[in-house]
Amino acid sequence: MEIKELNFLIGKWQGFGMAVYPDIIPVSYSEMLSFEYDPYKDLIHFSQFTKFTDPVKKGATLHMECGFIRKSDAGVIELSNAQNNGRVEVMVLDDSDLHSESIGLIFRSKLFGNDPRMIISQREFTYSNNKLTYEMKMATMRNKELTTHLTGELIREHNEI
Repeated sequence: MEIKELNFLIGKWQGFGMAVYPDIIPVSYSEMLSFEYDPYKDLIHFSQFTKFTDPVKKGATLHMECGFIRKSDAGVIELSNAQNNGRVEVMVLDDSDLHSESIGLIFRSKLFGNDPRMIISQREFTYSNNKLTYEMKMATMRNKELTTHLTGELIREHNEI
């Protein structure tokens, strides 16, 4: 697979999501997610910003991360990110379906840095009917089963192709 085959991600996306996990209070959030292709480096840069939507904290930053989707020297598609909580993560594209009406990508963790709680994580992106949905699952030292942590639905801004 080549990075340019992921061109359906390119653009600025907005929408809403929900964070749940056995040891947190569920929280809804608004989200801005952007993907930008750099043809000189043959990679995609992404950045994500989420904000609380509840009446008490509305508009306050909930989470931020940024990173890259690139092809490694070994020919594997990797997603790497740095998060505002200090965690860094590298994931590999484990499964994809680019040839149907609903495009899907599944990234699975390869390594974590600066967060000893993490065991495994998985991010699944689905593009269908001009919407990008995602589900992030993780297992931690306290919750050892792969469990949904984040879900979201985003729509591309109109001025993007």
